[in-house]
Amino acid sequence: MRIFGGFFIGIVLLVIGVVLLLNSIFNFNVHTFKLIIGIVIVLFGIFILFNGFGMHDTSNIVFKEGTIRVEEVGREYNIIFASGVIDLSKIDLENEVKRVKINTIFAEGSVILNSKTPALIRASSAFAELELGNSSLRAFGTKKYRIGDIDTDRGYLDIEANAIFGQLKIITID
Repeated sequence: MRIFGGFFIGIVLLVIGVVLLLNSIFNFNVHTFKLIIGIVIVLFGIFILFNGFGMHDTSNIVFKEGTIRVEEVGREYNIIFASGVIDLSKIDLENEVKRVKINTIFAEGSVILNSKTPALIRASSAFAELELGNSSLRAFGTKKYRIGDIDTDRGYLDIEANAIFGQLKIITID
């Protein structure tokens, strides 16, 4: 569900820039402002076509596709205007409760969990779809979902999962 593909935006900006440039050049009434705007738009379009834009780091995926592999739990992971996977399957609980917040906004995301790692997932959606193992949550709502036995002495993952205008799937693996 890539809403804004880099190729599409690049072509649109290139066409707009070329039209502005041709209008400025062939009208013989060359306006410097229009010429500069046209050049900037064409260069921006070329940049998007060849380099893309967006961000992908250890906790965020924005305007890109990607995977975040988590070994040491951070506080928050975001997938915004993108498609991504957050892999929490390699987390060592060390008999602690580890809290994680996952947000998907105008995006399609998946969270991979180890079926042997106990987890409490507090999910909420707004104009979105959340797939929680054998159940799902569509449009609006909140739901709790458990994987394994939750015991504060042994530790577990406490996940707050939010989906806004998108889709988030919770996937368990062995």
